[in-house]
Amino acid sequence: MDIKMEKLRDILLTHTGKQNRITSAQIAAQLGIIEDATYATTRALILATAEKYEIALAADARGYYVISNDEEYYNYMNNLDARISGICERKRIITSNYKGENR
Repeated sequence: MDIKMEKLRDILLTHTGKQNRITSAQIAAQLGIIEDATYATTRALILATAEKYEIALAADARGYYVISNDEEYYNYMNNLDARISGICERKRIITSNYKGENR
């Protein structure tokens, strides 16, 4: 696992800045990981690697990249906050619907 994480670290560090994204599919291929369409194993390895090697890693629908400046950092934090807010709203709606509060 450590060898794979070291290789992944090296891959990620060559993708600095939003303009240099790399996808989960590309990472899986470079690491020789056979995946399904969700790339769950690869995504878990990416997160573990970012944590272990303290990589300021961001992601969007087009891939992963190492944050290279304040603008990328703040944009990514705003994106995460919006996603959190959306999940909380979905949770509120489902709970309300389940408990029949909208009837």
